[in-house]
Amino acid sequence: MTQKAITPRTTAIALAVLRISLGLFLLLWALGKFAVPQGTVGIWKGFYGITIGPSAPYLLGAAETALSLAILLGLWRRISYGLGFLLHLVSVVASWRQLLHPWSGRGNDLFLAGVPVLGALLALYLLREADVWSVDGRRSRSTASARMP
Repeated sequence: MTQKAITPRTTAIALAVLRISLGLFLLLWALGKFAVPQGTVGIWKGFYGITIGPSAPYLLGAAETALSLAILLGLWRRISYGLGFLLHLVSVVASWRQLLHPWSGRGNDLFLAGVPVLGALLALYLLREADVWSVDGRRSRSTASARMP
């Protein structure tokens, strides 16, 4: 069986799909902070042991929305992809009990889905320079072509 080479176009498509799907994933979590702010207060208390005020979910939601949009667009890739990974890493680490015992509580198995998402965020960060269909990727190409004689 002959194996086809992975083309730059295939890589660009794959990274665009990865970036857009992860950006939407984080955006939904951000919008949840506006839709159900008391849920965010409970999560911070239960998972992080931190009591936050009633306005904090809106501030967190605004920051996470900005981060999600930066990821969706591929803007400031080193920073936005890295922060997206770190944000989700904290979330996954905070749910370690549910990850170790996924079938011991109602809904605990849903926490398992966070692990491959974390891997996908890391892959996006590591491959950020190859994400040429992003805003930063387009800027890099136009800057490089402007320098050519």
